[in-house]
Amino acid sequence: SMLSRPEAGIAVPPAAEPTWRSYCAMLASKEAHFSALQALDEKRSDGHQRTLAEIAYIDQLLAAHSACVADFSRLMRELGASDKTAQGALLSAITQLNKDLGDGGSDN
Repeated sequence: SMLSRPEAGIAVPPAAEPTWRSYCAMLASKEAHFSALQALDEKRSDGHQRTLAEIAYIDQLLAAHSACVADFSRLMRELGASDKTAQGALLSAITQLNKDLGDGGSDN
């Protein structure tokens, strides 16, 4: 998956690294949830029923993503309180990453 190592090639200040890793984990958990949902939607459109196990797995992925979102939000608030410069550099890195992912997506 293109999101497996989204942090590759983008540097952030050391103070921002935990928040950056948290952001990348949030992207990965989002993709995992969406991919699983998409696979189940395709299965359903082929006329198959979703199993309880599959539904539970989707719920588990959503819970994991929600936890990643909460973790990132907390770390971002703490970084803003402790190091505004590092937070600004992190926001620039996030903007750069989203631009790169957007450019990558247009090739497909």
